[in-house]
Amino acid sequence: MDIKKSSGLIFHPTSLPSKYGIGDFGKDSYEFIDLLSSTGTKVWQVLPLGITDNVEYSPYSSKSSILGNPYIVSLENLENGLFKKEDFELFRNLPKDYVDFASVYKLKDDLFKKLEKKINIKENIYQDFLEDDEIRKHITFITISEVTNKNWNLWKNDYRNYSENLFELINDRFPNIVSKHIFLQYEFNKQWKSLKNYANKKNISVLGDIPIYVNHDSADVWLNKDLFDLDEGYNMSFVSGAVPDEFTEEGQVWNTALYDWDEHLNQNYQYWVNKLNKNLEKYDLLRIDHFVGFFKYWAIPNGESALNGHWRDGPWKTFFDSIRTKVDFSMLLAEDLGVVLKDTETILKNYNIPGMNVLQQRIPNNDQHEETHPGEWNKNLASYTGTHDSPTIKQWLKEAEKTQIKYYKNYLNDFNISSDSEIWNFIELTWKTPCILTVTNVQDILELDVEARFNLPGTKKGNWKWRVNSLDTLHEGFGRLKKLNEETNRFNILT
Repeated sequence: MDIKKSSGLIFHPTSLPSKYGIGDFGKDSYEFIDLLSSTGTKVWQVLPLGITDNVEYSPYSSKSSILGNPYIVSLENLENGLFKKEDFELFRNLPKDYVDFASVYKLKDDLFKKLEKKINIKENIYQDFLEDDEIRKHITFITISEVTNKNWNLWKNDYRNYSENLFELINDRFPNIVSKHIFLQYEFNKQWKSLKNYANKKNISVLGDIPIYVNHDSADVWLNKDLFDLDEGYNMSFVSGAVPDEFTEEGQVWNTALYDWDEHLNQNYQYWVNKLNKNLEKYDLLRIDHFVGFFKYWAIPNGESALNGHWRDGPWKTFFDSIRTKVDFSMLLAEDLGVVLKDTETILKNYNIPGMNVLQQRIPNNDQHEETHPGEWNKNLASYTGTHDSPTIKQWLKEAEKTQIKYYKNYLNDFNISSDSEIWNFIELTWKTPCILTVTNVQDILELDVEARFNLPGTKKGNWKWRVNSLDTLHEGFGRLKKLNEETNRFNILT
């Protein structure tokens, strides 16, 4: 990963303040970047920015691996007076400290319908945007998906397979809906590019995130049916998930589509080359979620418990060598958590891709352990206090076993760490590891408890909704973060 010794913060845009019920690319996002820059933090990490479903609202299960979430487009930054002031009044009663996704999406959908007759997609800016073949294909998918309100394998034959004629057909049949989606995706790209450029000017790199798997009801699967493990009716016989372990005794069922890796190899992994490069265009660095899935993955019979899954081998023996000249590996970070495999370590070392250590997961819970002391962690790693899937530090400290607390206290003594806040001790311990990058969550900067946990793996409701109601709440924690960055030589100097 092409960075110097530095630090980062996980803060998904939906968690930003705004007047519209969900964080977006508006003025608060720019003010947040100013604040982050003042702390000397180099990396802003976001979760996937794609379209979420309307059930779990998970950024890790999207209808498209390349299109953006229209609900985080800033309404205030739209030009040409497309909305009136009274259009925004309905958002006033939405919660300020969490995202009520169902209400936000409903209100914004109603507002977006007003766009349908106001957009002329024949304008040069939109026609130039549609020159991107992949964007055109994915917009075709989300338009038909909206019109039919059905999974793609239940669509009538007219819509079953993509062609240029199909794009023209839906444009003739549903011109207003097509126009709406083109406009929203154009605005998403424009606004995100502007925000990222602003961050870069402040010498902040944006670390994006790409899930290894995609939703079955997605443009990716519809456009590439032969690349996925589907039966004759294009249904999933097996789905993705996680093996049962000490963290989740029942395992996890993710319900996303598995790949037919043999067919990917036949096509020289071109789908992955295209997808990775499309996402690398949006970010400065890119984290690949569930990286170990390239080596070994858990296949679960559709509709059954994760306990009934079985291991399958991934494509690692050919995958990395096939794409190494076509994808910039220096921009990649591997989320290699979970199953520990020697092959994964070898590939990461051979291609100089950093993996991750999460302190919460690397503090031993018994005396017969093989964990490495944090002071001896590999330099070419990203060390995290926790991730978006973890308990907050405050919650972890309250729930940790006695043996874990014993080792944790020993580590603090070894690093000579002692402050008035046990949470900041935990952050400082992570910052003092040799790792090239250290990262924490904004919830931990605020010293919050279980109520601020962003996601509880294995559950389908109540996740992803936490947000701050004002950036003013960040000032005290950001002051401590600045001091810690300076003391640990991780301060990012604005050039």
